[in-house]
Amino acid sequence: MKRQSFQRPLHQRFLMTARVLVLVTPLFALTTLSCQREAEVAHLPQGQPSKPSASAPSANPSASAPATDPPGAATVAADPAAPGAGGGGAPFLSGTTEAHRKSTLTPKVSSAVTRVHVREGDLVKQGQPLVTLDTRDFILRMQQAEAARDGAKVQLDAAKLDWNRVKALLAEKAVPQSQFDGIDARYKGAVAGLAAAETAVAMAQKALHDSVVRAPFDGLIVKRMVNEGEYASVMPATALVTIEELNPIDLRIQVPATDIGKVEVGSPVHVRLAATGQELDLRLTRVVAASDPHTRTFTAIVEIPNPDHTLRSGLYAEVTLRPRGPAALTTTATGKIKRRVRSPKD
Repeated sequence: MKRQSFQRPLHQRFLMTARVLVLVTPLFALTTLSCQREAEVAHLPQGQPSKPSASAPSANPSASAPATDPPGAATVAADPAAPGAGGGGAPFLSGTTEAHRKSTLTPKVSSAVTRVHVREGDLVKQGQPLVTLDTRDFILRMQQAEAARDGAKVQLDAAKLDWNRVKALLAEKAVPQSQFDGIDARYKGAVAGLAAAETAVAMAQKALHDSVVRAPFDGLIVKRMVNEGEYASVMPATALVTIEELNPIDLRIQVPATDIGKVEVGSPVHVRLAATGQELDLRLTRVVAASDPHTRTFTAIVEIPNPDHTLRSGLYAEVTLRPRGPAALTTTATGKIKRRVRSPKD
């Protein structure tokens, strides 16, 4: 009994020792491998790698050979004169189209809106009715002014008869001078009264005419702010419609201070409109000498003929300054159609 109890713990110890060896052996191997790698790294030279000798053959023959272009590849050299190219190429200047004239119309008389003749996007001619106000009040005022004018004419005729009669009696010394002076003053007052009555009639006629708001120039209706039934007042002014003139259309260019010496009235420029694909060669129409305090840039303006109204305000354009020379051609994006376009200053 004692011998069996002594061998059982020894057997268990043997099993435990075997398990420990199984677990420790891989860890020992990994630790040894890691130490070897660290030792190799520590013995590497810190300087630059030595260059291979000339007699030693290259391991990679293609590495020493110069790079060659694939068959059929063409080398394209950058054109220094091309717009936007590096070197001597002229950089692009940004520009934006805007209306040649833009007006927000307000009423000249106060009244209710009875009819709006146009909508946004309509093309109108100069003098075309845009908004009509209620005219009944103005018609009554004109009738009143005309009646007052007729009364002033009657008073003037009566005063003139008295003046002629007393004037004849004064020549015969039949009446005193003071009586004639009174008649003469009344006559002059009647003349002034008739002039005032005629002015009132003209003012009433003008108010009646101003009750219809008309287009001040040919253009495009870009915004409508009133509808029928609303009241349009003079003070404060009520905005009715906004109209823009599109022929010609202005291109406003921002010129940096470093290039202001290169631009003057008549300088040629090349304009590219990305939205329409048009490329135009034109000349500067105006140059504003004062700079913008926020951007430190100057403004140059080109007037672009736009009879067919294809160009609208707000389009972005790329502008390149050109050396002085003969006027160039204007081409479409495809380059198939060419036509000569000159600015109004050419």
